[in-house]
Amino acid sequence: MNDMPMPELVKDPEFTDLIQPRDTQYMEELEEDIFDHGCTDPVCVWNNIIIDGHLRYDLCKRWDIHFTLRRILFESRDEAVSFICRTQLKRTDLTGEYKKYLIGRMFRAEMNTAVGKFLKENPDKTATPDGQVSQKYVRKTDVATVIGNEYNFGFSTVTKYDIYARAVDDLKRKSPEIAQKILNGKLRVSHENIIELSRLPIEDINGLKRLLDSGSIDRIGYSQLRHELRWQRLPTGKPDSRRIKREKASAEAGIKQMPATDPDSELESLKFTIPSWSKTISRTMELTDFTSTSTKARREVKMQLLNLTRKITKLLSQLEEDDSK
Repeated sequence: MNDMPMPELVKDPEFTDLIQPRDTQYMEELEEDIFDHGCTDPVCVWNNIIIDGHLRYDLCKRWDIHFTLRRILFESRDEAVSFICRTQLKRTDLTGEYKKYLIGRMFRAEMNTAVGKFLKENPDKTATPDGQVSQKYVRKTDVATVIGNEYNFGFSTVTKYDIYARAVDDLKRKSPEIAQKILNGKLRVSHENIIELSRLPIEDINGLKRLLDSGSIDRIGYSQLRHELRWQRLPTGKPDSRRIKREKASAEAGIKQMPATDPDSELESLKFTIPSWSKTISRTMELTDFTSTSTKARREVKMQLLNLTRKITKLLSQLEEDDSK
């Protein structure tokens, strides 16, 4: 450790997203403690990027208080992410959602680290186009088991949290505000529903934001929400003046307006649903250790896939027949 007067450090958005915000009381007590007794814990950095101690750094900078710097060496960002996750998981005030998210992110980071180490030690081996290495060399179950033993989870729970964390990250790219509400426990969403939520198109995410801003919901049930967003689209931008005039004229005439039937509506809905199937299948292929699965589970999935294949074939035949007319 080296004493530093007041260095200018960097905050990395990916790293700060891994840190659950502190409540007001904690912030006030920390500020009072540092102001009265100085900064007794070091600020940890990697290449001048803050890894731990963001709040201490901010307070010391605000009050011009001396602090100690601890430099940590990592070979990659994934190693830094793993360190931050482990540090945050020691907190006693974590929400259940943040804990799941951190374990999922840590698993992904440690998988990437294991793959990178293997490829470095075995230059004759190559990764697949998606950056993965055959499970014969780096098994997901092995990495997940180590993490699970550390935090009292089964390896399947760890890989489940990886899927959850990926869904949260997908949602963050569309709406950081909604993702943060979920992680902070202010918006309740089940594990399955957040995966489906992350697949919604951006226009539905924006509709959800308006529902949340109105304060009318504090939890999300995917099927009900999807139905609401599909059939009762929330207005965006400026009101349609022509629609308003039509509604006014109809009201004056005493005529009840019926919604127009869109012949493409079901195909449009299916068009947006199919990519989620594809993504789910790809994710299953990526995360599942098939050698560890049961014959019963494989057989049931196979039957469902065969049934789906028959329906897809029938639908394709119908589409091709109509195109030929």
